[in-house]
Amino acid sequence: MASPQIFVKCMNCTCMSGAFKELTPEQLKRVDHHRSELNYRKGEILCKQGSFVSNLLFIKSGLVKLYLENGDNPTIISIEKDGYWIGLPSLFVEDVFHYTVEALDNTEVCLVNIATFKELLSQNSRFASDIASYLNNDLVYSYNRMASLTQKHINGRFAELMLYLSKNVYESNPFKTSISRKDMADLIATSHESISRLVKKFTEDRIIDHKGHLFEILNEEKLKQVSKVG
Repeated sequence: MASPQIFVKCMNCTCMSGAFKELTPEQLKRVDHHRSELNYRKGEILCKQGSFVSNLLFIKSGLVKLYLENGDNPTIISIEKDGYWIGLPSLFVEDVFHYTVEALDNTEVCLVNIATFKELLSQNSRFASDIASYLNNDLVYSYNRMASLTQKHINGRFAELMLYLSKNVYESNPFKTSISRKDMADLIATSHESISRLVKKFTEDRIIDHKGHLFEILNEEKLKQVSKVG
């Protein structure tokens, strides 16, 4: 992992968080004085559940997984990419990370001092409103994911996963995934063996096609139907 440094000033950043666009030039300068940037390689841990939060992390590029450490059976919360904030719940509750984050690809992050972040929330209402909206959207996603895991059958959960990876994570079809079959299984609360059977079944039904880590959705309407009624 490289040493912390600044590659580009906030005002010139092309991947700035939407909320940060509400900050004044002077506030952006203050952020620049209290932040750094880091690159993580695939498999490296960005933050550890239970560790003290001194900085919030913004994903500039790459892919990560968020998971709860439960002994030998970690629970994956979500897969996230560029534009995602790590550690926002720590602004309002305990000053620790509530989950562990691991890089699934080479990932670049911006670290913003949490004390500076809290000051901006109190001083800029539009910035605070955007962060609140971001947190609410993240919460709604968690509600929907909980409903899916508890109410849908395995076929529906797998169909939803394929749509999520294509539409939200990789934004392409076909897509090449860096997510392991084990992580896929954990995401939809099933076993590695079940994922293999599902991939084979959906391929035989000509709903998807795959070759190694490359997946293609062949029948999106059918996949949406299975996801909905599953």
